[in-house]
Amino acid sequence: VQRITDGEGGEVSPKEMWDVFHEEYLAPITPLERMKQKVTASEEDGGTDSITATVKVNGKEQEISGSGNGPLAAFVDALATIDFDVRVLDYSEHAMSAGDDAQAAAYVECAVTAPDGRNTVVWGVGIATSITTASLRAVVSAVNRAH
Repeated sequence: VQRITDGEGGEVSPKEMWDVFHEEYLAPITPLERMKQKVTASEEDGGTDSITATVKVNGKEQEISGSGNGPLAAFVDALATIDFDVRVLDYSEHAMSAGDDAQAAAYVECAVTAPDGRNTVVWGVGIATSITTASLRAVVSAVNRAH
């Protein structure tokens, strides 16, 4: 957005800002795309959640599974089974509107180790009506931005 405001003399419309944001954080689907997930939550406080997710890696569909202290940790654990080394460093979320069908936005700061061994710290963003799905999309966004 900074590059665009500098190039446009400081005036950028809300639509232009959204378009830039969307292209940078939401649109990329390579190398990783989340298709769907099923989360099984622990019935006990402090228990372990598990996830089974269908993802595409470079266009090839795969099913992955993992576990952790919540859906996000379980998804990161599942990604490790297909050689995506991701650590969540920071996390934030908020509702984008009110009501039962409100969209939620999730933001994650992740340390991602690329296949060449290079470590990159990036932010990812996910938007969905489910905060769990928004969170997983945010991790996918971070992975794609790092690659």
